[in-house]
Amino acid sequence: MKIEELALLHKALSVPVRLKILKLIADRPLCVNAITRFLRISQPAVSQHLAVLRRAGMVTGEKKGYMVHYTFNRRRFEDLKEAMGNFPGEAFDETALRNRVKSHTGGGADMAESEKGHVE
Repeated sequence: MKIEELALLHKALSVPVRLKILKLIADRPLCVNAITRFLRISQPAVSQHLAVLRRAGMVTGEKKGYMVHYTFNRRRFEDLKEAMGNFPGEAFDETALRNRVKSHTGGGADMAESEKGHVE
C-alpha cells in the first residue's frame, strides 16, 4: 500500500463520527436515513461522512430501490491493518525514495525542507 493511500485511510478514520458509522454498519447494511436516526446528526452530514469513507474504500453502497444501503468493507480494513503492520518498510517505493535522497544530497536542501509543500 502506498504512503498516500495510508494517509487517505487515516484521514477517513480520524473523525469520531466516521468511526461510529463504521461501527453501525459493521453488522448490517444501513441507509443514510437509518444512520441519521442512530447518530442524531443531519442527513447531509451523514452523506458527507459516507462520501469520505467511500473514497477511502472503507464502505460500499448497494442501491436497493431508491435507497442506498452502506456496508463496512472489512477487506479494506484488513488491508490497512496489514499495511500498518509492515509500516514503514513497505509503505515506500524503495527505488524512488533512494533516488529522491540522492537528488537531495549535496544540494544544500534536506529532504524535509523539500517536502514542506506536500504536507497537508
